[in-house]
Amino acid sequence: MGSPGPKRQVSDTRLLFEILISEDRSVLAAEIQSNVALGTVQAVRDRLNTLASDTEYIKIKTVSNRNMYRLTAAGRQHVAAAVRADID
Repeated sequence: MGSPGPKRQVSDTRLLFEILISEDRSVLAAEIQSNVALGTVQAVRDRLNTLASDTEYIKIKTVSNRNMYRLTAAGRQHVAAAVRADID
């Protein structure tokens, strides 16, 4: 899931976590942008699109020409494992 090069400012797991804790099962990039330090909605959208294409953690549904992002069961399991590892 990681990419070569410098460490990312915002982890993939953090992006997945923001979807997990949202009130709805699906989010727009703009809805989580203020919770992550990526600067712009487009930067969040780009990262979410990359996660959707490179992993099995996110599915995209297009509604009124806007991408809605939701976690898959694998995405929820990934976030849960990361949170459990950090709790203790």
